[in-house]
Amino acid sequence: MNLGVFLSVPATPTLSLCHPFKKVMQLTSLISNTNNGVYFFPKCAVKQEHNPIPQKQEQWKLLKSLAPPLMAAALALSPICITPVSHAQTIDVQRGAALFRTTCIGCHDTGGNIIQPGATLFTKDLKRNGVDTEEEIYRVTSFGKGRMPGFGQNCTPRGQCTFGARLQDEDIKLLAEFVKLQADQDWTNSLSNE
Repeated sequence: MNLGVFLSVPATPTLSLCHPFKKVMQLTSLISNTNNGVYFFPKCAVKQEHNPIPQKQEQWKLLKSLAPPLMAAALALSPICITPVSHAQTIDVQRGAALFRTTCIGCHDTGGNIIQPGATLFTKDLKRNGVDTEEEIYRVTSFGKGRMPGFGQNCTPRGQCTFGARLQDEDIKLLAEFVKLQADQDWTNSLSNE
């Protein structure tokens, strides 16, 4: 019947790199009578610990391998990753707002429509009328539709087009972007009144 563990230790205790000083001192305090450097300890007195360093190294390796994809996912889903509006985009919005004020606000003040109430520039009416994309807004602005005159250089027939100044394609594109942006924001941040 094996009730204990035999250890062979030197008569004078030495510090080992594997054990902290305190544990060596506790171990030496358990030593009773010596007999040629062989000591008998009950199993409960000898705590067999595994070395935590390899486990910590494995955890660190796992963490290091997961860090890049986790950071990428966090950044991709984070609100701080929303691309800030560039200076050029801000200028385009301002130019679109200025064009809207000079060309469209007479009928479409704050996204409404004083001529035809069911044809507002709010998303609900734009969708119902099939004009809910920048491309469709560009097309209607350029060539007209129903009671709305076209403002493009190539607008025909003459009765469907504005009697005022015609707009360049780039200006109509800016107007379409501005109207779509405002419709997406429900015209709550309208720059058309500034």
